[in-house]
Amino acid sequence: MSRRSVSEDSLWGGDSENSSPALDPDSLLEGLTDPQRRAVIQRGGPLLVVAGAGSGKTRVLTRRIAHLLATGDARSFEIMAITFTNKAADEMRRRVVDLVGDDAKQMWVSTFHSACLRMLRAHADVLGYQRGFTIYDAGDAESAVERIMKELNLDTKRVSPRSVSAAISAAKNQMLNAQRYADVGHGDDPNHRRIAEIYSLYEARLKLANAMDFDDLLLNAVAMLRADAAVLESYQMRFKYLLVDEFQDTNGVQNELVMMLAAQHRNLCVVGDSDQSIYRFRAADVRNILQFEQRFPDADVIMLEQNFRSTQTILDAANAVIAKNASRHAKNLFTDHGPGDRIRLYRAGDEYDEGRWVATELRRARVEAGVQWNQMAIFYRTNAQSRVLEEEMLRAGIPYRVISGMRFYDRKEIKTALAYARLIVNPRDEASARRVINEPKRGIGEAAQAKLGVYAAQNSISFAEAAHYGAAARLTAKALSGADKFAFVMDELRAMANDLSPREMIDAIVRETGVGDALRAEDSDEAYSRLENLGELASAAAQYDTLMDFVERMALVADSDQLDGGAGAISMMTMHVAKGLEFPLVVITGLEETIFPHRRALSDDAELEEERRLCYVGLTRAMRYLILTHAWSRTMWGQRTDALPSRFLQEIPSELVHDLSASLPMRRATFSAEEDGFVGRGGDFTSGKAFGAGSAPPVRSTGAENLGLTVGDRVVHDRYGPGIVTKVDGTGSHARASVTFDDYGTKQLVLAMTPLKKAQGS
Repeated sequence: MSRRSVSEDSLWGGDSENSSPALDPDSLLEGLTDPQRRAVIQRGGPLLVVAGAGSGKTRVLTRRIAHLLATGDARSFEIMAITFTNKAADEMRRRVVDLVGDDAKQMWVSTFHSACLRMLRAHADVLGYQRGFTIYDAGDAESAVERIMKELNLDTKRVSPRSVSAAISAAKNQMLNAQRYADVGHGDDPNHRRIAEIYSLYEARLKLANAMDFDDLLLNAVAMLRADAAVLESYQMRFKYLLVDEFQDTNGVQNELVMMLAAQHRNLCVVGDSDQSIYRFRAADVRNILQFEQRFPDADVIMLEQNFRSTQTILDAANAVIAKNASRHAKNLFTDHGPGDRIRLYRAGDEYDEGRWVATELRRARVEAGVQWNQMAIFYRTNAQSRVLEEEMLRAGIPYRVISGMRFYDRKEIKTALAYARLIVNPRDEASARRVINEPKRGIGEAAQAKLGVYAAQNSISFAEAAHYGAAARLTAKALSGADKFAFVMDELRAMANDLSPREMIDAIVRETGVGDALRAEDSDEAYSRLENLGELASAAAQYDTLMDFVERMALVADSDQLDGGAGAISMMTMHVAKGLEFPLVVITGLEETIFPHRRALSDDAELEEERRLCYVGLTRAMRYLILTHAWSRTMWGQRTDALPSRFLQEIPSELVHDLSASLPMRRATFSAEEDGFVGRGGDFTSGKAFGAGSAPPVRSTGAENLGLTVGDRVVHDRYGPGIVTKVDGTGSHARASVTFDDYGTKQLVLAMTPLKKAQGS
């Protein structure tokens, strides 16, 4: 039998169509490096795979799982694989199914939170919860804390509910429930005592509402396993092999969960890179991976140092920067891709000069090197830095999108519809009930809601159930009418839920609650856009069998899932968001002391090491071209201040860098709006010559700034087609307009650079 060429889609041995296909274990090893191969075939006890950036760790994980199945060392239901995002979990599951077939669907491949939710759905009664408990998001948790603070007559302006909610979250990530938090507190610290009191009330409020917040999914899963030895043993016996991706990002609770589940068989494989641990602010503890060998002295350790993403020049720069850190697994990334171009460095006069130069550079890369917009990314340390960069992208006519702005599932209308869905699944969900009881407006204001809250507490019923007793709660006539309507519609929706699909239920929620009618009554572009969003939510619900399944999945959607690689625009994001992504061209801006590294890291060695890891992550996202910028002065907090170049720039060997600044005169660049109309002189993008050394391209006004546009005018764009003007400001070359196009949504336009005309009849 001749062996087929190896691919992720076809690794089957045997050629009889009538026999069940048998996976060929040897085929799974083809195309792997020696360290990758050793990681795939290792058996017997703990394994630490130190996977450098771009070293193919996902390939190793999926091949290891497939190899376990092909050799018969494990059956699919005996494997649990944990990742950090839904997107990563879905990708891993797809790859394994492609390798071994549908049998792999029996594996648990999920995020930590999804795995914990699955266990809690089956055994939440151990902790006194009902199966249909609700998951509170950060907004729900903060609202609940705020209500408690108001009940305690605390000044929410002096101490924000958000900070208290963050303190509670941090405590949970350290495995401290309310009682333990109070016990380990500082006895003389009134602030700690106050937070402990709020935490205790918050914990009780969640239990009463049959709800858990996001942190509780982890904390309660551990508590449940500790509370019931039989449940723990059942999971320990079932999962013969446990694999954890991105182990450097685990916190104390996640690490404890992994250790508990792996204690029986000890076949624990963790994959990660201490050099990419950048989530300390989310309680990630790099010591979990650094101390793995101490916890398991018999662990096999395999280093993946060959990078399949970047050029050697980029890797040499990253290696040089991260080598300054002390707390790490020492390694040196290398590649077969060759040296590639030198790193391009620009020293800007200020943030505006920086933004203009970056726009020039990106446009030249597009025109001269053929790098597509969606193959480019701009990184910055803090979100505040994006404003000037956005202005310059608009001015240059460069399409862009800011990643990790408002997510689809964070929009008001979506949160409203999902709150109704959650309340249908769990009638005791107080946060959801409070969110929607007066949405749309029913005359149930804060005073009426307070009365219902008091009545619910006095009679040991849920907040939503109290709406049935508006008269007993002494609501005003208007509020009583609204409460009756709310109670009626919730009863109707729950009755419908027995017969309707999740998609039909979302449609029913929009229709029966009046949310849809309220938006249509607004009769505005924004309102109709929101209706379209609700339609998209219904489409998403169509993928699920039950409303509970849909509500659960929506609670676990991650920020990183929003990135669409097919969009024709550059991506702008913080370096934290960039982790796990890659782009042929990357620009890292704002490389200045007090910005990157951040000001708070300058006096804290641990923080500084994290900032250096963040720089390493940013550098290693680049595949072919890497551009770095800093400004000699920058406005921060309203004050113009001088800035020093980042120490990270000094740590990159000078022979790897082409400093363009000396050849670039300080000037204000100008652009035409369309890329095919760009005129200018510069060097070849791959040659290392300075792009900006030539004269600035000439201004070629489209004349749209002289059209005298007003709100309501119908216009036509050469590319986007017909639309309506929704906002106009500025005059002359500074004139801008917001236009909502029929097929492309709302665009912000600099009129002098926009091929725009008034529609006939306007």
